Amino acid sequence: MEIKRFLGFTDNIKEPRKTKVELNKSYRYNEKNYNAVTFLCVKLLEGCYPEKEENYQHYKRNGELSKPKTLYKYYNPEGKCYFELNKTQYDFVCYLLENGLNTEEYMLAYDKADIEHMEALKQAEQEEKARLEAEDRRREEEKEKFKQWMQEESEKIPLFQRDLIDTIFLNIYGEANTWNYSLAVCINNYNNPLCKEEVITRLHNDNKASIKIFECLTGLKLPKSYKERKIYLEGLTVSDFKEMIEYKPRKNREKKEVQKEEFYINERTPEGQKWTKVIAEPFTKYGVDMFISRCFLNGFEIRISTWRKRGK
Repeated sequence: MEIKRFLGFTDNIKEPRKTKVELNKSYRYNEKNYNAVTFLCVKLLEGCYPEKEENYQHYKRNGELSKPKTLYKYYNPEGKCYFELNKTQYDFVCYLLENGLNTEEYMLAYDKADIEHMEALKQAEQEEKARLEAEDRRREEEKEKFKQWMQEESEKIPLFQRDLIDTIFLNIYGEANTWNYSLAVCINNYNNPLCKEEVITRLHNDNKASIKIFECLTGLKLPKSYKERKIYLEGLTVSDFKEMIEYKPRKNREKKEVQKEEFYINERTPEGQKWTKVIAEPFTKYGVDMFISRCFLNGFEIRISTWRKRGK
């Protein structure tokens, strides 16, 4: 006889202990090797029975008495001798007796059903894993299509929305960024779940320009905290939007206003060279004319560029 599973003994044991049950010891008996489960079952079929002795003590080699402990015993059918079990092995034998698994027929039948059950669970887990992986691939493909759609629709937004977005970004960051035209696309199609999710993701506290764009295009005032803002945005639909409002730049009275001018930067993009307008602070050092602006390609970084007038 060979029992491969635990006959339901580990079903109610939670992880991580479930994988650490102490039934993995091997036994040599009647010139055969048994795993612990099979060996304990064989001995039970032979008539062995478990008992325990509380506060067991014995004398050590140095003559001292050991500390009290619970001794778990597995007596032979005559009850004249026993061998010691650990607590998990003792509990397992008691489990077999309490659940009527004390005949070879019941043990083998339960073991077969247990194995089939585990194989069914494994198959179900594999199918679920495959389903989740397919779902992840579908979502990634959907996101890529959504990004492509936003890019295409960005070229179709009304001119007044383009002007508003350019004005806000130039005022707050000193540089226009055409990527943010896609925010207007998502606002215009806010009832689309993907568009709503994109808007909520962008309108975090560090993205002041996007928050202002949303407020101007929709005529709505957003909550100050991002947590409250998310709840508010999730409950909105296009029908809640009001008329577009005018953008009024806020002046910083505490700092001395720096004289800025309009410049153009020639940038390399996947589509080729492109001139981008920036509002920057000009200065001259070592006889070289330069200006300071913000760079959006790798986050909001300071960028220093040289310039020259036309004809020079």
